[in-house]
This record gives sequence, structure tokens and C-alpha cells, in this order.
Amino acid sequence: MKSINSRKKGLKISILILVLFFVSFSFVLAAGSLWFGGRITSTMQCNCSGGSQVTISGLGAKYSGTYLYLPGATQIRGKGNVLSGRFIIGKYSPGGECMMGTQPYCIVLPISKGTMNLIGTN
Repeated sequence: MKSINSRKKGLKISILILVLFFVSFSFVLAAGSLWFGGRITSTMQCNCSGGSQVTISGLGAKYSGTYLYLPGATQIRGKGNVLSGRFIIGKYSPGGECMMGTQPYCIVLPISKGTMNLIGTN
């Protein structure tokens, strides 16, 4: 009798450990991306490095700033038009570099927030 109860207890502990592992792992994945949203106020082509610098005016400083849009790497939902005046929402990861100019005289345009991972536009 005691061995059956200890097996059940061991199974419950194992299941609890697995559940905690998967829940904590999902939080780690979600922590890698941050939300943004607002109206696109301007876009500048990063013709030395590829992509575009997108300036967004959102509800407060948390969502406003400059972001790097990389065609082909950024997942697109909705119409997918990254144009001035459009509303946009999505997720981004910190970091990214936008370089503009003519090789070898490229300058760095600031990316204050990060690189867009997933976007949706109207």
C-alpha cells in the first residue's frame, strides 16, 4: 500500500515540476518581445544597412519612438503597409541599427526602441 501512495506522490511532484517548467519557459519567451503601437509619423530608408527607420507616435513615451522595420524578417498581419499616417501595432525586441547614406559615407539613424518582430497595420 505504501509503495502505491509513494508512486502517486512522486508522479504528482513530477507533473508539478513539468508544469512549472513550461509556465516559466513561456514567460521567458514572452519577455523577449515588447509591445508598441500608435500612428506612423515618418519612415526613412536604411539604404546602407537595409530596412527602414519608422517613427511612431503612440500613447505616451512607452509606445512612442523609432523602430527598425526589416522586410522579410518582420512578420506582417493586416494590410502590411508601413506608411506615414497609418496606425500600427506589434511586438519588438530591443536593438537594431539603421544606416543611411552612400557607401562608404553612411551615418547611423537612431533606433530608440528596437527591431519590429511582428506588426499589424490598418
